[in-house]
Amino acid sequence: MIITYGTTGELIKLAPIVRRLVDREIVPVMVCTGQQARQINPMSDALGIPRPHLWLGRGAGGRDLERTTDIPPWGIKLAVQILRKRRDLLAVASAGGPPVVVGHGDTFTTVIGTLVGRLLGLEVVHVEAGLRSGSWKSPFPEELNRRLVSRLVQHHLCPGEEAVENLRREHTSGVIVDTGGNTVFDNLFDPSRPLPFDVPERFGLVSIHRFELLRRPEDLAEVLEILAGVAARDRLLFVDHPITAAAIADHGLERFFDGDRFRRIPRQPYQDFIPLLRRSAFLVTDSGGSQEECGYLGHPCAVHRDRSERSVGLDGSVPLTGNDVSELRRFLADPGSWRRAPVRMEQSPSDIVADSLATVGPAR
Repeated sequence: MIITYGTTGELIKLAPIVRRLVDREIVPVMVCTGQQARQINPMSDALGIPRPHLWLGRGAGGRDLERTTDIPPWGIKLAVQILRKRRDLLAVASAGGPPVVVGHGDTFTTVIGTLVGRLLGLEVVHVEAGLRSGSWKSPFPEELNRRLVSRLVQHHLCPGEEAVENLRREHTSGVIVDTGGNTVFDNLFDPSRPLPFDVPERFGLVSIHRFELLRRPEDLAEVLEILAGVAARDRLLFVDHPITAAAIADHGLERFFDGDRFRRIPRQPYQDFIPLLRRSAFLVTDSGGSQEECGYLGHPCAVHRDRSERSVGLDGSVPLTGNDVSELRRFLADPGSWRRAPVRMEQSPSDIVADSLATVGPAR
């Protein structure tokens, strides 16, 4: 069994699945494309899962992909490596459990992993299948990635009934399984880990990193100006994702940060970010993954994007503000009013995924 991934976002949601597969004496072969090359090994160690057994790529010269111009040369190198290592991939696919290729989510790696599986003539499984925003343009290119993958894989593991219905409406072929929720749920409810550093008594957290916002300097500046105003009331910690830090530097927007009330912090390992999130008063983000985490936790969160492919949290703790900064201001005026009780589940989504993977048969 091959599990393909390239980002920490994929790795975080795959980790509880990998641990459950190992418990079932199925040891998957971890194949990494290196979209976030520098973060994968430390994250793997922190999550208690194997480091990549095989690297198909190493980002842009060994660093994470940070700009759109990094993507074409990375993609070309990946294609060359896949063709060179085709026999190796086919051999390892049958070395640990069922001969299948597993991909996750909606990244470029998801598409690449699917194509690798088809190239090898193996069964391909898509975890977190069936999510749809309703517009191919938003979020771009993730929505196109999801739609393409659903046409190519034979097994769709969907995080809820809405995702299942999306695939049924599209007359999707193959096996469709409802896992009851996203596997990230299994990472969220461990309160024992301490905070990674000293924090103010009350603070808000900001984590933005999507190209849709970062490539529009005027919109990014407007959002930062609003946040800087809020920092006069609630101190803010601003997560410096590499692509975000690069955009801020490129557009000359460092002036909005004062180092105290509006403070930039390094991007945190996931196991440190979750207790930081839980301790914060609220989160402002453009991440669908963070939307989902906050939805499960009942934590106040504003997602600054037009559409989301995920429904978790949108009926309670999480508003989509779109590109309308007045909606962002409305959330920031009283973020506490969006707090809800945490979600509870009777069965682990990761258990359902692992059970499904264990029963996937050979390609037909």
